[in-house]
Amino acid sequence: MGIDGKTPGMNIVIFTSSYPRFPGDGTAPFIQSIAEHQTKLGHHVEVVAPFDPEVITETQPLVKVHRFRYIWPASGHIMGHARALEGDVSLRPLAFILVPFYLLGAFLKLMQVTRRQNTQIIHVNWVLPNGPAAAIVTAMRGVPYVVSLHGSDMFVSQRNFIFRLVTRWVFRRAAAVTACSRELFHAAKQLGAPEEIHLLPWGADPDVFLHKKSKGSHSKDEILIIALGRFVYKKGFEILLRAFAELAPRYPNVELIIGGAGPLRKSLGALADSSGLLDRIEFPGRIPWDQVGEFLSRGDIFVLPSVKDEHGNLDGLPTVLLEAMACGLPVVASNIGGVNLVVNDGENGLLVTPNDVLSLTTVLERLFQAPKLRQELGTAAREAVVSTHNWDAVAYNLTEIFEDILHQVTK
Repeated sequence: MGIDGKTPGMNIVIFTSSYPRFPGDGTAPFIQSIAEHQTKLGHHVEVVAPFDPEVITETQPLVKVHRFRYIWPASGHIMGHARALEGDVSLRPLAFILVPFYLLGAFLKLMQVTRRQNTQIIHVNWVLPNGPAAAIVTAMRGVPYVVSLHGSDMFVSQRNFIFRLVTRWVFRRAAAVTACSRELFHAAKQLGAPEEIHLLPWGADPDVFLHKKSKGSHSKDEILIIALGRFVYKKGFEILLRAFAELAPRYPNVELIIGGAGPLRKSLGALADSSGLLDRIEFPGRIPWDQVGEFLSRGDIFVLPSVKDEHGNLDGLPTVLLEAMACGLPVVASNIGGVNLVVNDGENGLLVTPNDVLSLTTVLERLFQAPKLRQELGTAAREAVVSTHNWDAVAYNLTEIFEDILHQVTK
């Protein structure tokens, strides 16, 4: 049954270029969350995603995943799963060569799955590289598609004339578009997105990311700042390290942990070393997604220091922010992308100016000195996820969008 208890559940295909490849994979677990929560609403959901060398076949009781190959050998599969962009700023040369093969493989798999499932709607994640294949399938099958934007896709879409033309072509054929930030919303409008464009922030699962503290060896008087993300420019970890270097001499009880991996690991380590504070800064490496809740719960303050990099790339709405909020952490986040859709400054978190070390140090120092404020912000942050910014709500909102489209089609 559908969301109103009367409408039959829909047959939905989620088409995505990134999807968890093995247990604990941190690559786009939010797409899996959307798929599973839509399934719980009574819909029949199947996922189409590209093959990747790190895929481990496993039983997924809620959602069936169809992987398609588009090149041989297996190591050539770099489209999706954060492989096609170098440091999230430029496309790898091989990606340009692989585009037609990717589109063909995606098209054939989508045709196969939509025919067998009798699909009613295709949910496309990332307008590029996925929109064109979905648009062709729609032209041949008459199945409407909805595009959800995530940030890197619009960055790529605006990089050159051909990409812009393709994106416009995809948007004009879409039944609707969703954006997780105002920047993505307006960028989509400029590139010809339909009137049916929805501002839809993502969520977290408050039953997975629990309000508990796991201090480990960290003593009661210590304050642990925690951050997590890929080590690429737009994550802004350099700003956090510089802010910590400013504050550390005055606050010897404060330590910093930055989890994650990526191309900037060496340069961030060198910056930490140059500050003379390596004994108070930890880089534990990649955190498996099924351990993220435990990792975040170690902290007293979560920081999301995102920036717009020099190439113009920025995040849409990192779900790790919502996961930290669900864990009951006071969050300090750059006022960028979709962050202010979920963080109300001074109510359930604190916003800082992107790429501004002074702004970040000022807000962090305020929290160091106010344990009661940290507690109040953390409590309000979790409540925001429990009441509003969770995957149940996201699945419900997407279902309403899909049902409206199907009602229009059947009129």
